[in-house]
Amino acid sequence: MYGAVDLSGLSKTASPAQAGPDGSLSGPYVLEVTPDNLRGVLEVSGQVAVILSFYAEQSEASVGLTAQLETLAQEAQGRFQLGKVDIATYPEVAQAFGLQGVPAAVAVLQGQPVPLFQGTPQDGELAPMVNRVLEAAAQYGLTAVLNGDTDAVPPAPVRPPHLAAGLEALDSGDLEMAQVEFTQALKDNPGDEESQAMLAQVELVQRVRTVSDPVELLQRAKSAGLQDVEIQLQAADIECYGRRPESAFARLIDVISVTSGDDRETARKRLLELFDIVGADNPAVGQARKALAMALFS
Repeated sequence: MYGAVDLSGLSKTASPAQAGPDGSLSGPYVLEVTPDNLRGVLEVSGQVAVILSFYAEQSEASVGLTAQLETLAQEAQGRFQLGKVDIATYPEVAQAFGLQGVPAAVAVLQGQPVPLFQGTPQDGELAPMVNRVLEAAAQYGLTAVLNGDTDAVPPAPVRPPHLAAGLEALDSGDLEMAQVEFTQALKDNPGDEESQAMLAQVELVQRVRTVSDPVELLQRAKSAGLQDVEIQLQAADIECYGRRPESAFARLIDVISVTSGDDRETARKRLLELFDIVGADNPAVGQARKALAMALFS
């Protein structure tokens, strides 16, 4: 959804790492982030702030900024974790965060990415920026402190078999098998929000892949009336897939406002699926839910 690695899914499936009774969390102050340990990094961000610094060896500015952030991480003594991302070695991680170049930095709080900068910040801005991240983390209740253990490995979350199999299939790019496994996981546990969200993501990707020319479809949807529910549903899928959830939500709410019966119910169900994909923590979802209530009961 957000690149080669699906952040929205990871943020939903990542289980917060558990801090000890004294508030300490096993883990290093600084680590190299890879596609294999990215999920663990998001788990850590459920207890302590994480700052990801993206660099490339050929970019002296990015290497220098990463070194400065590493110094700040050591000085912070575990109040945040610095993840260093070599975009030349792991371009898929940079793509997951929508980054096209370096230097760049992103904070992660409770699995949610917060852009900090892309490009070279002004001298003296890094330390205040880190302090603002720590203040935001405190507001989120992220008060654990890393113990600096460089050998620590985040515990793998325990998941039901079919959910785990679906995630494995998704990681390998097998959308069909992922759909089968997530569907079975929901049959086993109809209230499993994690499986429901992952299934919705897979089905969205499958629907979008059937559209040969997304730009042309959006143009047709613009000229078509809101009563043409099918093309509006496709357009909303493309907008959500393209990280424009506000546009997708507004489109479907407009459809709901002017339709009735099966057409209205179809649009409503699709909107709820997109809510699951984007995540309840996204402010756009809260705003859209209010607008949906008004559309349904006005």
